[in-house]
Amino acid sequence: MKKNLIIWDWNGTLLNDVEACVNSMNNMLAKRSQTFLDQKVYKDIFTFPVKKYYEALDFDFNQESFEELSVEYIDLYKKLSFNSPLQAGAIETLDLFKANNYKQIIVSASEQLSLNKQVKERGIFYYFDAVIGLNNIYAKSKLDNAINYINNSSLDFEQIVLIGDTYHDYEVAESISAECILVQTGHQNLERFDLKGKALIVKDFLELKEIFNSKKSLIANGINVGNF
Repeated sequence: MKKNLIIWDWNGTLLNDVEACVNSMNNMLAKRSQTFLDQKVYKDIFTFPVKKYYEALDFDFNQESFEELSVEYIDLYKKLSFNSPLQAGAIETLDLFKANNYKQIIVSASEQLSLNKQVKERGIFYYFDAVIGLNNIYAKSKLDNAINYINNSSLDFEQIVLIGDTYHDYEVAESISAECILVQTGHQNLERFDLKGKALIVKDFLELKEIFNSKKSLIANGINVGNF
């Protein structure tokens, strides 16, 4: 049986946690008497693997290991992200895809138990056929998990669309031959990257819903998402 599959990223895509991430890092920078971030600078330097983001902030791994810094950051993030809301229009978009019989999963670079907790706390766990995170807190990549899910699924997917907010999401989509849609409300300034003809970039979920509802040709936007 052929199905269409939506692969959702979590942080920055469905969950609006940019402020929590900036504030968590600023707590760490303040402790070390370093210059604070604002959201613009954050979106201009945040990257995957996350270790490179720490390097851009001049953390000295000879003084403190990346693993130690990650633990400190996650402890702060768990407290500061507790009230992070879903992105505006997220639930309506999940409803729209559910009503049109799309399978939906989350594939995230978040640690699995923390991811499960965040999704459940926001009352949307039941939308997803699978919620897949990493088995550690170091946020290296989620590509292998996406590949494993697709390869081990009993369904024949006619089309796979990955919806994310970062260049890494595009890389994952390309690696699994999925079409890619990126929302501009997340963790990276997407203008940093050459994505023309590679991914459809939308301002927010309102624009995404309008595209879906209108069934207009997305080829004109540089992406072929077939029956999306």
